[in-house]
Amino acid sequence: MDDLGWAEQQGIKTGDTVSLIDEIQPSNYPTILQYDAIERAKTLVISKNHESMVYKVTNNMTPKQVQYDIVMPLFLFGILSSFSFFLYLKKGNDISARILILFFLTIGLSYISAGASSRMDIPGIAINRITFSLIPLLFVEFLIAYFKRYGFILYNRRYLYIFYIGNGLLFSVNLLFQIFGLYLLDIRYCFLVNFIIETFLCFYILATRYIRYRNTIHGSIFTIIIVGVILAFFPFIFLVGFPSIVFGVELIPGALGAAFLVFIPIVFFYLITANSLFDIDFIINRIRYYCIISLIPTSGYLWFLFYLAKGFTFAQRVRVGLVTYIGIIAFLYAKEELDLSLRSKLFREKFNFQASLNRFSQNITKVMKISDLEEQLIAEVREVLSVKSISLLELDLTDSDYSLLIKTGTQDVPELTILDWLKNNVNLILVGDLIDIDNGVLLTVSQEKNKYHLLWIRGKINRTHYNQDERVWLKTISFYVSVVYENLHMIEGLIDKLEEAVSQKDTARPWVSRLLFNLSEKERRRLASDLHDSVLQEQILWYRKLQIISSDDRLPQDLRVELNKIAEGLLDVTHEIRITCNDLFPPLLNESGLVEAIRNLIADAQLRTDYVVNFNATDFSLDLDYEHILSIYRIIQELLANAAKHSKATEINITLDNSNGLLALNYQDNGIGMDLQSMEFTSNHMGLSGIKERVSSLGGETRLYSTLGEGFEVSIGLDLDANSVVTEKVI
Repeated sequence: MDDLGWAEQQGIKTGDTVSLIDEIQPSNYPTILQYDAIERAKTLVISKNHESMVYKVTNNMTPKQVQYDIVMPLFLFGILSSFSFFLYLKKGNDISARILILFFLTIGLSYISAGASSRMDIPGIAINRITFSLIPLLFVEFLIAYFKRYGFILYNRRYLYIFYIGNGLLFSVNLLFQIFGLYLLDIRYCFLVNFIIETFLCFYILATRYIRYRNTIHGSIFTIIIVGVILAFFPFIFLVGFPSIVFGVELIPGALGAAFLVFIPIVFFYLITANSLFDIDFIINRIRYYCIISLIPTSGYLWFLFYLAKGFTFAQRVRVGLVTYIGIIAFLYAKEELDLSLRSKLFREKFNFQASLNRFSQNITKVMKISDLEEQLIAEVREVLSVKSISLLELDLTDSDYSLLIKTGTQDVPELTILDWLKNNVNLILVGDLIDIDNGVLLTVSQEKNKYHLLWIRGKINRTHYNQDERVWLKTISFYVSVVYENLHMIEGLIDKLEEAVSQKDTARPWVSRLLFNLSEKERRRLASDLHDSVLQEQILWYRKLQIISSDDRLPQDLRVELNKIAEGLLDVTHEIRITCNDLFPPLLNESGLVEAIRNLIADAQLRTDYVVNFNATDFSLDLDYEHILSIYRIIQELLANAAKHSKATEINITLDNSNGLLALNYQDNGIGMDLQSMEFTSNHMGLSGIKERVSSLGGETRLYSTLGEGFEVSIGLDLDANSVVTEKVI
């Protein structure tokens, strides 16, 4: 019996006997001979309980037939046509988009012709079978064209020709048998089997390519396509095709199964037009979880139908089970989405634990001291839970007799009870553990080597127990606090080590100096950027405005002269700011390299001084990192500045070379020199001290040569391949 047909509406049941069809014996009726089905009949004689009844068949469509054969196909065809039109406007020149349009229209035409085909209308059968068999092949054609844009071949099109030829032969046989009225039911099953094989070909291609490319950027695309294929084709295959072939019954109407094909245009329209993809893996994981837990209530409901509710056929039970199963999954998924969007609005913010976690995590990012973190924790717990009292405890395991200290909060703590419990169970507790003790809870928020930080919370003001959400919230917030505790302890330890290393000037470690120099250079870069982007640009703007005003012929001549002088002064200041920016952060180091940057530095220095600089770097060929390049540049910059201020030199020689991974920098001038044996690093010699420290921080060696009246020489060596102990020699 066709669930949508006329006979179902008349109360004709499976098992009734058909005696005559249009006054013809059923064994001789054409549609029975051809399709093993009664169609296009005008009168029926039905035998029920040894009584014959004459039925006059009307041509009026039943409400279900109107819904499934007209309304739904036209609605789907309208959607597909709209998608196709929009896609043509947006991606009309894209070959994959054109194939997708053909694919959409083929689905729509197949769906529209399905109703006529089910009533054994010959043109409807022909159109439906042609389009139906082409749907999977056009789908593969689209996939090939779509992934070709990413530079790889999804499937060899030559193999598709086999299926095209097979479809052509099958349709030719169908046409031949249609003429002679032979084996038409078998041909129908052949088309159905052919469609199933082609669909599994699509799924095989997608599954194998997904396994190959799942860890690439195309993994999400394959996942979305596979999900679309499953939603579109599998309801028809497993609820219509297989049951029809094996059991001769459809679990759902064929028109309804075909309606799931609407997922195909939605998925591929999204892939063609979307700039970014949604997280399909997350959605699949959630649905998989709901599918598993939905099995329990569905199984119970089916047990009720099988053993308690009589009168249900097997097909009806399967349909009810499917509807129940899918309905529960949809309900659980919708509930989660509604929880996320409505829960914070329906409940007060105070008891919104997710909002509390967001607020607390933002607040603790600004915390710089452990005491501030502890105050934040106590304030948050007190505000959210409305507890009677709360205290932060510190358990010290250093001594054999454990000690418990109340660090902050209220003092009404049952210390002896808590201490006795901890002595027996301290090895068992972990961060996040929530322990019920003496009308309160003890929460472990931090664990160090010999110390635990514990939060003692006495019962809530409303005298209720802590519910599951509150316990989960307390555990989560304790993990947040534990991480911040650990980071703050690490920062405090690092600061202590830095202070200790800096205070011990005679034995300062190279890494400390290196860190300080890097911080200094970072600050110089920031200052240079600020000067260039703000002060310098404003200076140039005011200079141009002043130029425009001073060029006005209506101004008196003497005023124009004064304005021009001011403009020249502004231009000089602009030039000085630019020089300062270059000194703070030399741009040529990145653009031209070390040697060219030094040449420019020397050229600028000679413009402002009286000495001559001879620079030789013909034997230098090392490829240095930026830190070493900047250090060498700063050293030469400081030496030239020192020569201009103190040495009174007229000639300077600078040599930069390398040999076997050793960088050598030599500076020599003919200035007044100095007495190195009695030299103290006063403000006049802080530059030399900085040079020595910078070289030492890089693991290098600095040698100074000088006597009064005999000039000054600096020799610097950096072993770039070794991490040796730093030595400094002053000669």
